[in-house]
Amino acid sequence: MTDTATGSRPFEIGRVINRTFGAIGRNFVVFLLLAVILGGLPNLLFTWAQLKITGVTPSFAPQTLVLWFGGFLLVLLGGLVLQAAIVHATIADLKGRRASLGETLGAGLRHCGPLLLLGILTWLGLMIGFLLLVVPGIILAVVWSVAIPVKVAENTGVLEAFSRSRDLTRGRRWPIFGLFLIYMVLVWIVQAMVLGLGLAVAGALHGPLNTSGDDATAFLDVFQRSTLITSPITVTLIAMVSASGLAALYYELRASREGVGAEALAAVFE
Repeated sequence: MTDTATGSRPFEIGRVINRTFGAIGRNFVVFLLLAVILGGLPNLLFTWAQLKITGVTPSFAPQTLVLWFGGFLLVLLGGLVLQAAIVHATIADLKGRRASLGETLGAGLRHCGPLLLLGILTWLGLMIGFLLLVVPGIILAVVWSVAIPVKVAENTGVLEAFSRSRDLTRGRRWPIFGLFLIYMVLVWIVQAMVLGLGLAVAGALHGPLNTSGDDATAFLDVFQRSTLITSPITVTLIAMVSASGLAALYYELRASREGVGAEALAAVFE
């Protein structure tokens, strides 16, 4: 990954992190509602259907499989709309304006079709890259990291979004990779905390709910049911941070490379 670039000022990871959590703090209610509606609820449906298939008493009834596939599609589409909505809200926030829930949802839905194509192409590219000894997949993940913010903020075509992301990340890819590592550590911490909560709940409930006499099976059953709560919570928290973080990363890349401020970025929404 190339690590030499010229621009109006250096790229700083600290600015990205500060803007990420600053935007979340100033728009917490809107971001939380977006993450619950577009991330948590679809994940709840998907997790419930998955438990029907992989639970203690698996069911492969046609309606269960249809529900699972529908939940999967909702998770995919919801995640893409959420990214677009929070990118819109974050860039508006960086300009000093608060975007409403309706405005952000509308912005996300407007980009739903192109973002679906962009998401599929990204997924295919990354899968091929990771099959080729992992490293190419990591490089592509960094190079295409701001393709979604580019598509939303600059209203480009899908292929143009990939090209623009490649140009914006050039010379900043090692710091972006470092930022991804920080994000992964944060994700692991959140997952560990929520997993601990799930284990605690399962441990507290498996005794009263155990009517089979098989402690191991009863505990597993209660723990799997607890994921109906813990999995949507995890997805909601991670979705808020990741979507806002990508918007903040895009802003920092443009500001450091091109000297573009929030006024110019937010002008496309007016």
